[in-house]
Amino acid sequence: MKAWIVTIKYYLRQFIELGVLLLGVSVFAEILFGPNVAFFGSQVTTNLISLLNMLGDQGIAALIVVFAVIITYRKLLK
Repeated sequence: MKAWIVTIKYYLRQFIELGVLLLGVSVFAEILFGPNVAFFGSQVTTNLISLLNMLGDQGIAALIVVFAVIITYRKLLK
């Protein structure tokens, strides 16, 4: 059972890392080629800015959630 958990954690870690890399590549591509990058779909930077604005409207609760996500992500990378 412990081996299964280790395997699942490994694949989840790889999936999260792939998602973060794709997010970075899509933002970089949108900055280079403009907002209508064909292979990434919608405007990624616009969605990120609206997400950050929404978090800013929520105040301290959003700040706590952001810190929790950062701490969790840093633990996964070790």
